[in-house]
Amino acid sequence: MASPPPGTQGGTAAAGGAGELALHMQELLTVIARIRSDRQVADDVDAFRDHVKRLMARSDREARESGYGDETVRYALYAVVAFLDESVLNSPRELFSSWPGRPLQEEIFGDHMAGETFYAYLDSLLDSSAGPERADLLEVYLLCLLMGFRGRYGSADSGERSRRIRRTRETIDGVRGEQGAMAPRWGVPEDEGAVPRHSDPWVPRLAAAALVSVLLTGGLWLVFRALLPGGLA
Repeated sequence: MASPPPGTQGGTAAAGGAGELALHMQELLTVIARIRSDRQVADDVDAFRDHVKRLMARSDREARESGYGDETVRYALYAVVAFLDESVLNSPRELFSSWPGRPLQEEIFGDHMAGETFYAYLDSLLDSSAGPERADLLEVYLLCLLMGFRGRYGSADSGERSRRIRRTRETIDGVRGEQGAMAPRWGVPEDEGAVPRHSDPWVPRLAAAALVSVLLTGGLWLVFRALLPGGLA
């Protein structure tokens, strides 16, 4: 992937409400949350990979239909794939033992260095002029960081990762205002409790995972608003 452009072009989605892009990434982030909590996500690694790619295709399509520009959607998906690969590679489950030989970032983006590139893209986004669509893209990167993505920093962090989190939050607030909620409508639809019959075996799994997403979102919001202003190192 090329470096992000100075400005996001071709997108009008921000008019529909802040946080729409994160909503379109919700199912992928829920899968990641399940992996990180060592919840069962699949019985077959190839079926899991195919399922994730279907979710990516749906997120891509729905985000574009909402008015987001092609590059915005692509960079959002890159961040999520980087986080998913890291979560899979850190999973203790034998199911994922073959994943290092073929990480999803390589298959989708032709990249082996997502742990580095994630931060290069984030820095480029932070150094560019920020508008509503750019703020929505930054929010996806921020969610990945708050959920635990570490990339190049691994278990060691001199404070650079924390400073990026704080700067990203401040940039988003600068666009939306300090009271702007993070992905305010990111949650389970009102009829989520009624799971429709569907030929895809992943549907009931995702319905259960949605509960994890709701709890996770609330926890992230508390971290986002309570911890960051306290001055992370």
